[in-house]
Amino acid sequence: MSDALNELGSYIEAKRPDCVLSWDVTQGELNMDVTLTNITGLVAFLKSDPTCRFSTLVDITAVDYAGRAKRFDVVYHFLSMYQNQRIRL
Repeated sequence: MSDALNELGSYIEAKRPDCVLSWDVTQGELNMDVTLTNITGLVAFLKSDPTCRFSTLVDITAVDYAGRAKRFDVVYHFLSMYQNQRIRL
């Protein structure tokens, strides 16, 4: 599964370099750090691209990093039922 997620991470980064800051696969999940200004375009791409097809927003949450100047990160979890894959933005 991690090979497929690595391929997917590379694919998304190649197709949307304006959005993806970095990505990795940790504990069987694809994690992407993305630019705030392009998040809407990336989500639309993840939904409509035939390779991705992330059609389900599982949840939205936030993480508080008290030691940072910009303390909060918003985290989105998506599911592609077609590809049986998950992504965290």
